[in-house]
Order: sequence, then C-alpha cells, then structure tokens
Amino acid sequence: MGTTADQPAPGARRERNPRGQGDRLRDDVIAALARIVSDDERVRPVSVSLRELAREAGVTAPAIYPHFATVGEVAWAVAQDGFTRLVTAMDEADEQAADSPGADRLIAQAHAYCRFAAEHRGHFRLMFAVEPVMFGVTVDARPVVREVLARWRRAAAQLRDDGVAMTDPAGAAMYLWSAVHGRLALSPLLASVPEMSDIRQFVEQVVGEILRVARR
Repeated sequence: MGTTADQPAPGARRERNPRGQGDRLRDDVIAALARIVSDDERVRPVSVSLRELAREAGVTAPAIYPHFATVGEVAWAVAQDGFTRLVTAMDEADEQAADSPGADRLIAQAHAYCRFAAEHRGHFRLMFAVEPVMFGVTVDARPVVREVLARWRRAAAQLRDDGVAMTDPAGAAMYLWSAVHGRLALSPLLASVPEMSDIRQFVEQVVGEILRVARR
C-alpha cells in the first residue's frame, strides 16, 4: 500500500506535533485506522493461534495437527458445521409449521434463521466471513450456500398455499433472506431504538410486504 507525504507509513515513528496542532494528530489517527481496516489481512475475524485454540479445547497443540494444519482450516470447519446446523434448524421449523398457512411457514423459517444467529454467534460470524480464500485456505462455499437458499426458496414457494400467485419465488426468497440478514447486521445499532428493536415484528412486516406485492 503506498503512502504520501501526509500519510506516514504503517508503523513509522511519528514526530511530536508542535503545540496547537492537535488536529493533525487526530487526522493521523483516523488515517491510521482507515489503513488497518482497508487491509483484509489485518482485520481477519480469526486472529487466534493453534496454541491458543489448543488451550481452549483442553488439549496440546500437537494433538490438533493431525486434524487441522492451520486456524484457517478450523475456521472453515466451523463455518461448514454452522451451515449444517442452520439448515437443520430451518427444516425443523418448517416441519413444526407444516399445518400452517404458507405465510406462517415463511415467517417460521425467518424466525429460525434469527434464532440460529443469536444462539450460535461464533458459527454465524464465520459462516458469513467466507471468501474463495478464507484465512489462507481455499474453500468452495457454493454447496452449503445453495442448501440454505433452497430452504428460503421452498418457504417462498409455499405462499401458494395462501392462494398467492408467486411468479418469482426465487426472487422473493432472496428479498427475504437479504432483508432478514441485513436486519440482523443492524441489530447492535438498533438496540437503542425501541421502536426498531423487535426483530420478530420486522420479519412479519417483511413477509406482509412480500404478500402485498405478490397480490397486486
């Protein structure tokens, strides 16, 4: 990453500002954080070592090596386990709502997704940090992502049970998934806004909007 005259290189020793130039220090700190955040390698969600992971698991580091060579491999395994658990949770929610109208079955899927995110925060975080090269490990997330998407599409297609002519259930599925996932991402910010903090109400409003548009 290049630097300019007014952008000190990362880690460079900085001269003290003359009295009255505190704003320059503030600007330099802002620029420094911007550099760090813009560097994918410096803001990876996983920064633990295998040794630390071994301590957490109650084993020695050498005991991990036959299973995982790097923390990146462990991270991808956690993500895969999370997708499996999420699909199971959504299937169970759909089964429990099997006798309900299509809209309620769609809402049940969305609530299951939100519960999973709350109850499995570590899994959820790593699942959606997946990239073609994840923490130095080449991965193919397409199969597990397709499994989750298939649940959303099935739920959207079930709106036909309510007599809704769904011309594009796949599009409706992506709309709902994107809306619910985005709302989860905003939860920390919205916690201080009482009228926006109820995610269950949000889910029901989004499904209601899908129905309204589909019935036009």
